[in-house]
Amino acid sequence: MKRWFLIHVVLWSAVVLSGCQDMKDDIDNLKNPIPTGMVILQNEIEVQNGSSVQIPFRVNPSNFVPTRENVALDVIASQITRAVYGTSIPEYTLVDILPDKNPQGEELEGQWLAVVQATEGAYYGEARLALVLTYTDARGNQVQMTSSSISLLNSYVKLTEEMVALNGPSSCTYWNTGTDMPIVISTQLVARPISEGSSTLFDLATVSVKSAVLTGEKAAQFTLQTDESGSKWSIYANNSTLEFDEGAQYVPVTLEVTLEDRIGGNEVTVTKTIRFYKTEYTVSQAVEYKLSEWPTDNRQNLDLGEYLAQIGVTADLFTRYSEHDYLPVILKPTFQVKDATGENNASSKYHAVFNLKNQVEDSPDPDVMSNIVIAPETNYLQQRFYTKPLEGEYQLWLSFQYSTVESLTSGNPQPVVNATIKVPVKVLP
Repeated sequence: MKRWFLIHVVLWSAVVLSGCQDMKDDIDNLKNPIPTGMVILQNEIEVQNGSSVQIPFRVNPSNFVPTRENVALDVIASQITRAVYGTSIPEYTLVDILPDKNPQGEELEGQWLAVVQATEGAYYGEARLALVLTYTDARGNQVQMTSSSISLLNSYVKLTEEMVALNGPSSCTYWNTGTDMPIVISTQLVARPISEGSSTLFDLATVSVKSAVLTGEKAAQFTLQTDESGSKWSIYANNSTLEFDEGAQYVPVTLEVTLEDRIGGNEVTVTKTIRFYKTEYTVSQAVEYKLSEWPTDNRQNLDLGEYLAQIGVTADLFTRYSEHDYLPVILKPTFQVKDATGENNASSKYHAVFNLKNQVEDSPDPDVMSNIVIAPETNYLQQRFYTKPLEGEYQLWLSFQYSTVESLTSGNPQPVVNATIKVPVKVLP
């Protein structure tokens, strides 16, 4: 009997002690602050891919301490990846919770910073973010609370040299022989794809021009002007006595533009070298035709690719950075026959009609002429003789002018190339 009494007392004590522990746990839970609200303090935030951003928020009551373990990133909506309640997406990760501080370095009670990392990569992202707080309620159950406000997080691509370029012709004649004025070359900052094969262009609104200067040995002979936009420049020679190195047909000058990423703060320098060519080029070796070997169709074709390159007309002149760039077109080429000294007209002795020809892709007729030429190395001068020329020495003066459609429709049309090629010709027995 006594034994059963002792067992009863022990069991009763265990129950009482267990109840006391539960009561103690309940009391401890009641002592812990229970959050009643959470508010994000910044409506819109910008971050550069590969870096982190701090999102300020508050928790009520102010003595509740959030941690990385009980706070989660809730991506409500994203243009990148579909999100569900209480989850993040691979592009954004919550990495830490830090106390917020004032400018003096003092912690602000009840105010915190959620540190969010944006994944490195070439993409633009827009996501509506909330914060989810997990806590234990008075009954000991874990529940979640979502912040009563959200923040729009915009992530941007980090600028690299491949994402921007300076457009416009890379070569031109330095002086306009028709107006006795310098030829002005314009170049503008343009966006390039953010990655190879992408159709998304870099956002130029995220960068600012820090500096733009001309460099090169003869840069002092040129003037650089910036338009109101700050992203377009005009370059031209100061006068007609431009100094050329001995044997050189052009003077190179380089535009260096330093850009600053306003979000990430990194700097990138892009360059464009423009070759300013002379207004004349004289071929050093004479072209020879023999009357004894005269063609039966009375035609003599003269390849011009090598000569045109000496006045800046190469395939590079027709390079575009976007489908909206204007290509130069040839206007009014003129051809004259002079005597050996280049002084007198000799067309009565050199009985030919001249036509500029170039190969046109997919054309069955090799004589088809197009004024839009992207491969000038295929150009040739077709000389159709209506009778054999007289034996002797001559000079062919071939004058070319290339302009852009954009220039021709403006109030101040400017040629890109305005030069004459002088070709000595010998007609032998």
